[in-house]
Amino acid sequence: MSENESEFRKMVAGLRIDAEPNSVHRDQLRRQMLQAFERAGVGRQTTEDRGQKAVRRDRPPSTVSHLPLGRLAIAAAVLIAGTLGAWSLLGRGPTSFQQVRLATQRMPWLYAVVSRCQGPDVRTERHWYDFAAQKAFAVMDDSSVVGWEYGVGARKLVYNPRVQTLQIGELSGAGVNVTENLVSTFAAFASRDKVTRSTAQREGQTVLAFEYEKSEPGLRISNRVVNRLKIALMAEPRTRRVVAARVEYEDGGGSVLAREDWVMSYPSSGPATVYDLNVPAWAGTTDTRQRPIGTPSDAPTAIGTPAPTSGLRLAPLEIRLPKPTFTGTSRDFRLPNLERPRGAARPPFLAPIGTMNVALGKPVSSSDPEPVIGSLDAITDGDKEALEGSFVELSPGPQSITLDLQEQCEVYAVVVWHYHRWQRAYVDVLVQVAQDPAFKTGVRTIFNNDADNSLGLGAGTDLSYVETYEGKLIDGKGAQGRYVRLFTDGNTHDDLNHYIEVEVYGRPSDK
Repeated sequence: MSENESEFRKMVAGLRIDAEPNSVHRDQLRRQMLQAFERAGVGRQTTEDRGQKAVRRDRPPSTVSHLPLGRLAIAAAVLIAGTLGAWSLLGRGPTSFQQVRLATQRMPWLYAVVSRCQGPDVRTERHWYDFAAQKAFAVMDDSSVVGWEYGVGARKLVYNPRVQTLQIGELSGAGVNVTENLVSTFAAFASRDKVTRSTAQREGQTVLAFEYEKSEPGLRISNRVVNRLKIALMAEPRTRRVVAARVEYEDGGGSVLAREDWVMSYPSSGPATVYDLNVPAWAGTTDTRQRPIGTPSDAPTAIGTPAPTSGLRLAPLEIRLPKPTFTGTSRDFRLPNLERPRGAARPPFLAPIGTMNVALGKPVSSSDPEPVIGSLDAITDGDKEALEGSFVELSPGPQSITLDLQEQCEVYAVVVWHYHRWQRAYVDVLVQVAQDPAFKTGVRTIFNNDADNSLGLGAGTDLSYVETYEGKLIDGKGAQGRYVRLFTDGNTHDDLNHYIEVEVYGRPSDK
């Protein structure tokens, strides 16, 4: 081995290569470079054995690759640039938080499922971010909806489903609340001169971690003062996009009062307004923003209490439930965007007085005209018990059923029991209301958890859920139509599709 080659080996062994986040990658890279060295050395020796004259004739004496060390240096440079994506040679360097923020905000949409834990209580929220339009949306576990608009005419919208009113309020500058949503968190991080940067393990993968702490953030949880707020954002090293986050609220003794876990994904589309998130178009609106009073010569703008939009009195729906059929710990189905169990009875659903089950005894058709088990008329016979002879089983694959209400109705809620004898979740649940049986006129989708658009009717953003004796109550949003269609594509237990009962709560449109 020449003196130059020996020195090069020493140089390779002592490389300080920033191949983060995977430290094993550094050792692998060094081995690859040494292998390149060996191959280059063998190639040189073989060529020389075939004759020095041929080498000199093909390559001018001044060519740098004629020198052993020069040839090895070129091979090493190519290997480093190809393996590291030019991290060091092109000056990329360690990923900064600013790069993570920009890579995240370049995506058309960000979707986050947020789990908020406080003692034994767990709440689930769903967030959507349209950074280009400077909008963010969230659906809470009580079905309330929040919208943030950061552009011109910044405002915050909050929909309360219990009183069916949309409140429009002020949105303060960039900060809002440090952990109110991801936009606020980005602003909090960007305002700090120093954010701690490290690596962490998440689901067996090494990710970049950016951490920020704030003492005495001025927050309270259950009347207890939060003395320290800790936020950690985790990013995927290759794309530099945020994939997870954790927020912890600590008291003066260091005990965690509450914790939030965020899991992010990047869909191709999302809601354009709060009305795409189960906020009915006829909901009342209250604007609490400050208005300029003006000079004495100007007439001030009157802001009064909005009158009811429909003039209808509301009352809780009376839904008769079957007997529970299973107990014990819920199974982990590992479905994406799976709704967390509430741990309590379903809250009452308000609907106009006079609303009733307009589907009872109505005809049912199906994409599978000959069910594997049962008869289609069992779906609207009023029997919701999970017993033999009370359910219908359709063939594997995507299947649908259609209920003919036999008159135009305003649909306020649909309750469906697929099969609640055992714990299972049904895949690609989609519910539509239309005015014609071919679903060409006045079609309105009121529920869709087909996240990957496998049914071909558009990607959905609703959560998957585990079947229970309560059935799944879906807000009908006041949709008008005669026909109600429901889809499924198998379940977590097998590929078959089941229905025990479907109830449609509404009123004839002429009433």
